[in-house]
Amino acid sequence: MTDLSSLSKHALAAAMTGGTESWGEWGSAVDHVRYMEANTSKRMCRCGCRKRANWSGRANGITLTMGCELTIRRWVKTGHR
Repeated sequence: MTDLSSLSKHALAAAMTGGTESWGEWGSAVDHVRYMEANTSKRMCRCGCRKRANWSGRANGITLTMGCELTIRRWVKTGHR
């Protein structure tokens, strides 16, 4: 069982929308609610903007992709980078 008090506000909203069954065990951009969280990364974004990949795209508590804020917002909305 997932401790809901330890989740961020975006993760909590996704958990309440999609449920907490198998939270943190596996994530799918198609089957689960997508959301974004800030992180620290030294990698560069792959979209060509020459910015750091300071955001992670997550689903069901699992990081699926990383990129700049615009790239991840687009991924959360459409499911494509």
